[in-house]
Amino acid sequence: MKRQETAPFWETKRLEDLTKDEWEALCDGCGLCCLNRIQDEDDDDAPIHLTRVACHCYDIGAGQCSDYANRFEKVEGCMALNVARVAEYEWLPETCAYRRRYFGLPLPSWHPLISGERNSVRPFGMHAYNPILENDEIDLEDYIIDEDALKV
Repeated sequence: MKRQETAPFWETKRLEDLTKDEWEALCDGCGLCCLNRIQDEDDDDAPIHLTRVACHCYDIGAGQCSDYANRFEKVEGCMALNVARVAEYEWLPETCAYRRRYFGLPLPSWHPLISGERNSVRPFGMHAYNPILENDEIDLEDYIIDEDALKV
């Protein structure tokens, strides 16, 4: 008798139906959300550019926020990602698991839920861009990432 296999939650559930734990597990840990973004302040329709400058709370070595539980209090502008924001934030990279599932696309083979390896995302996330931590001496315009490099 064959054992019936069930599809994993990320293939069967809509984003809005995920539990809190499933939502967190869907994050591939790329850290691209923790990179600073800039936009022409005089033009709301101007493109948003990603930089390789990480939030001051990001632990580059560990590949995660150093104070995830308190990030909203510690970092002005840090935003919780939810289903509405996944739809709204066109600046999310094409590799973002939330964005991919929102548009009905599969997770890439290097996603930790597929590979079983937490750090399998490193070559495809923030670490691929040699990130630096933000500080008062940095001009973000000097650290803009080529958007084409973020394509899957």
